[in-house]
Amino acid sequence: MDDVKDLHAQRYGGPIVSPRTAKILVGVAAAVFLAAVVVIGVMISRTDVRYEVVAYEHLADDLIEVDYVVTMPPGTEATCRIQALNEGRAQVGFVETTVPAQSERRTAHHVEISTQGQAVSAEIVGCTVG
Repeated sequence: MDDVKDLHAQRYGGPIVSPRTAKILVGVAAAVFLAAVVVIGVMISRTDVRYEVVAYEHLADDLIEVDYVVTMPPGTEATCRIQALNEGRAQVGFVETTVPAQSERRTAHHVEISTQGQAVSAEIVGCTVG
């Protein structure tokens, strides 16, 4: 059996790293990957601003009102981008509104969006601090 291993080593060369070193390298790579996943998870879970649409109502063919809730640390100001969508999910209206600093963590807000066509729904594109 050693003859086969020797023939193989002569033909293709020996291993680049020893089996022990390979196991250590795999362990280090796994630890680095796990640390990266944890760091990214912590960063994602620390969103400063959370938001959700509570309700929307069609006031006219070219106007929709949106009620939404923003959750952020008290004393923080945020800018929210809200869009109105038609039946084909195309954007027919858009507004960017500033949510002033509040004393409460969770606050309700209201906005009206003028549209270029009939909107069937509305959604918050995103909210950012500042």
